[in-house]
Amino acid sequence: MVSLIDYLLATKGAFRSHLRRLFLCRRLLPDTRFLLFCFTLGASSAAIADSPATNPALDTSCHVDSYDQSATVQYVHDGDTLKLSDGRKVRLIGINTPELARDNRPAEAFAVEATKALKTMIRPGAAVHLRFGRDRKDHYDRLLAHVFSGDGKNLQAELLKNGYARAIVIPPNTAFSACYLAQERLARCNKAGIWHKNRTLQAKDIKNGDTGFQLISGTLQNMHINDKGIWLNIDNKLTIGIRPDNIQLFDVEKITAMLNEQVSVRGWLNVNRHRKKDKNTAFYMRIRHPAALQLSSEYRCKIGQQSRPSLSD
Repeated sequence: MVSLIDYLLATKGAFRSHLRRLFLCRRLLPDTRFLLFCFTLGASSAAIADSPATNPALDTSCHVDSYDQSATVQYVHDGDTLKLSDGRKVRLIGINTPELARDNRPAEAFAVEATKALKTMIRPGAAVHLRFGRDRKDHYDRLLAHVFSGDGKNLQAELLKNGYARAIVIPPNTAFSACYLAQERLARCNKAGIWHKNRTLQAKDIKNGDTGFQLISGTLQNMHINDKGIWLNIDNKLTIGIRPDNIQLFDVEKITAMLNEQVSVRGWLNVNRHRKKDKNTAFYMRIRHPAALQLSSEYRCKIGQQSRPSLSD
């Protein structure tokens, strides 16, 4: 929780900007019980609004000067998961590759190619270097790490720039997020791999079989804020949820500026559990970081200046 005094000191008197943010939140959230929630939202978002991951720079190196650990590869499970010789499994941070066939679901496009690409980069017995995330394990007990080949190549970056993966930012493991988004953009502009055809799903065309990781575009029609988070409606078909534990990363003013605009959102698509109460929002996606929600116009193919990767983990 950010106190008023702490906020004023941290922002060096940027009080007018916060008042505008508070007024906006007050209009969207008329219940006075949540005014403190609005104030905290504004204070936190102002402190992080200019972070590299929310305004990704085009860095093409994704390198580091040191590693947390070195290990040996036993085998590659799929495009974003591998097993080490000591039995530990590693999930590559910051990317998501198409899913292989399982549970009576066919393989997604380029799933086999992504797996082959990773196998080519790190064969059984190969040495790899690991840079762990701030959260070191996921709920499957896999290690979360940025993985580098023996000669220092960032494997996530290689998969992204060749069109075998899409970038995803999940706090607190946000290191290299700007770099990875830049690599994805290079692949998209070169129409490499999964970007050979338009892989953006239109919100109005979502079907039950589309659940899983998706990049979706549509019109942001309205926003609602309550004590359970920020809720966005896209084309009356998709609800986007930002829960309280991630709200401090978002700027409500920036989201409001996107209303009635074409936006692109990325994450794991699910059938909305509350669809019986609201037939217009049949699907749900939770987002955890501002990089997951952008104006569709920002997906342009103009390459800008390069910068160094963010090492925030």
